[in-house]
Amino acid sequence: MDEIRLYEMYLNEAIEERKINLINSNNNYKKLKKEFDDIMNKYPNLQLILEEDREMILNENECKMLQKLVAIYMDICDLEEKEIFLLGGKEMYFYLKDTGIINK
Repeated sequence: MDEIRLYEMYLNEAIEERKINLINSNNNYKKLKKEFDDIMNKYPNLQLILEEDREMILNENECKMLQKLVAIYMDICDLEEKEIFLLGGKEMYFYLKDTGIINK
């Protein structure tokens, strides 16, 4: 059980490191994160719904912004998932190399 926790900690740290690298190296990712944060800051009702799980009635503009937030979030997740996939491939390569399955 302890090994699983240590592995999960390493995995979470590696994923967070990749997200930080995305912010530093991918202008599209940085722009999406800023746009997401700007909308959240500008529309406090959306913050209450998404961060505090409160039920609220939104006006038409807030509904449009919520739709936009969802689209931005999906784009952010897509970029993060690609990075995680590449991280997994890299780690698998080193694992196979360390076990002798790959000789180069």
